[in-house]
Amino acid sequence: MNDFAKLPGMHLTEIGRGVFLLEPSRSLDISAQDELVVAVLARLQQAEASKLYYDLAALPLIEPLYYQWLNRLARACGAINAGMVCINFQPTAAFALAHHMETPPAFSAALSIRERA
Repeated sequence: MNDFAKLPGMHLTEIGRGVFLLEPSRSLDISAQDELVVAVLARLQQAEASKLYYDLAALPLIEPLYYQWLNRLARACGAINAGMVCINFQPTAAFALAHHMETPPAFSAALSIRERA
C-alpha cells in the first residue's frame, strides 16, 4: 500500500497511460499541503505520469487558500514534468477563482477530460 492510500479526502485514478484523475472530496484537508503534495507526486512518479486532471466538480467555491493549494500542486507536478489541468469548474468556483487571481495560475483549465487540454 502506498502513502497516498492513507490520505483521506482524495481519490487518485490512472485513467490512461500516464494520465491520472484526482477527485478530492469535501473532507480533503489542505492544511497539510506538503504531505499531500509528496503523496501525490510519489504516485505520479511511480507511474511516470505526464498529466494530472484535478476534478473540481464537488467544489462550489475556491477561496485563496484553496487557490494556493492548486498552484502549489501544479508547480510540483511541473517539477516532475507532469502537467496539471483543472476540470469541471462550477460557475461559482470559476467566478471566485477569477476574483483571487492576480497572476496566471500554474495549472491550465478545461471543461472536462474529453476536452484534453
